[in-house]
Amino acid sequence: MSERTLESVSAKPASFFRERNVEGVIVLSVERGLKGQGEASLKERLDELVRQGHLQVLVDLANLPYMDSTDLGRLIRCHISVRQAGGRVRLCNLSEKVRTLMKMTRLDTVLELYTTEEEALASIRA
Repeated sequence: MSERTLESVSAKPASFFRERNVEGVIVLSVERGLKGQGEASLKERLDELVRQGHLQVLVDLANLPYMDSTDLGRLIRCHISVRQAGGRVRLCNLSEKVRTLMKMTRLDTVLELYTTEEEALASIRA
């Protein structure tokens, strides 16, 4: 399995996520919250990936133990942006609190949620 890690997404020294290309699927591991510059960085990077033709994106939320409704809105905007280009955004490694919030808001019927990165990648390959 070929894997490449890009540590910095923007010119800022502290990145908001780590990026890896796993067999053509871009895996974005959220390192810090999605508020403020984090949202802008994620949106900008997703737009750039779509322009480059990367339409399979997996967002790893292992380091995001909790989300509020504003964070959910940010993820939905990113999902819509990639979806409009013909791509798909999947989410993995959700904490129990985040998974419960997704179920309560019924976003689990809109977004593709996976327990692990491996499970999500296997689904993409199938």
